Amino acid sequence: MKLLIVTATKIEAEEFISGLGLREISTAFYSGKETETDLLITGIGIPATIFSMFANVEIRTYDLIINAGIAGSFSESIPTGTVINVYSDFFGDIGLNSENGFLPIFKSKFNDQFKNLVNNGCIYNTSDYPAFFRNLQKVNAVTVNIPEIKTYADTDIETMEGSAFMLVCKHFKKNFIQIRGISNIIGLTKREDWDIKLPISKYSVLITEFVKRLKPEV
Repeated sequence: MKLLIVTATKIEAEEFISGLGLREISTAFYSGKETETDLLITGIGIPATIFSMFANVEIRTYDLIINAGIAGSFSESIPTGTVINVYSDFFGDIGLNSENGFLPIFKSKFNDQFKNLVNNGCIYNTSDYPAFFRNLQKVNAVTVNIPEIKTYADTDIETMEGSAFMLVCKHFKKNFIQIRGISNIIGLTKREDWDIKLPISKYSVLITEFVKRLKPEV
């Protein structure tokens, strides 16, 4: 299986680089020696993610694409350190001012061409990702720049790149999964109190174990 791991920052990727023995090909791209595993560091945010996934890798060549990173939870029921599987994501703060108020960009009639990728404004993971990850708690996410500005109904967590990642994967009809580790509770955790290390360590251990199981026996 040829695998691509996608992270926004090197901090979120460091344990994969060391644990899987990935070698640096460029400042944003690493590749495995013993497994068919590559790693792409996109940069943060929607534009960087979409551009990097189109410009820096050949998405069509991969069998599975994993997005790994930290996220904020809207509820204490999904506490810091929890590792989750994002089932749905949407662009929360990109839209139009309509006569009925804010209209999310993919609910606009001008974007009807994306109906095969986006359902009622949301991007769902309906791909055939590995059973190894199916016991993870499934959540609904929103992709936003500043999550504290407003609340989002029926949404569990926030990401800064998740929808962009999922949109590209669905466009190429790839099997994928967005795995996030919770670093903070939105509205309750001050930025200086975010726990970055724990969620990164937990999702890194999980995904590294999966990759190592793919190694052919000698």
